[in-house]
Amino acid sequence: MNPITIPTKEQVPQESRKYFDYFMTKLGMMPNLHAVMAWSEPGISTYMQLQNRVRLLDRRESEIVSLVVSAMHEADYCLETHAMIARLNGLSDAQITEVKGGTAQFDGRLNTLARLVHSILQNKTRADAATLEEFFAAGYEFPHLLDVILTIADNVISNIVSNTVHLPADNPASC
Repeated sequence: MNPITIPTKEQVPQESRKYFDYFMTKLGMMPNLHAVMAWSEPGISTYMQLQNRVRLLDRRESEIVSLVVSAMHEADYCLETHAMIARLNGLSDAQITEVKGGTAQFDGRLNTLARLVHSILQNKTRADAATLEEFFAAGYEFPHLLDVILTIADNVISNIVSNTVHLPADNPASC
């Protein structure tokens, strides 16, 4: 039996309750991932700092990274969330399915990005040299690579939490 439950605002430490208010204001709901992380105030505050950082990747690029990482880790909760966000940012269901496989042939630059992320994960954090060279040839620079790495790390954290805790999907009625 899984001893970890999705807490209510009243069940988490006082310092974590501000995150329930934040998400209720921002989304009108508290995502299960963040609710579980709220059991630990240091945990959720550190994760939120990572999530709210200034990014160089645009929203579509960030979702490409998130979809590839979540698919490779078979993180169903995260895949569902990132597929929804990708749709809101103009990706079709067919494009999302392709990205989950590590490519995005519908867009050359996004394809390079998807392939790089897939390469980094498949090669146990070591990007294939040719794929990395293609990434830079596509117009990305070293600061973009660092943002890709931070985005991968952000997603690995959420994938581990969702897969370890077996997070249920967020309640669609509250979305």
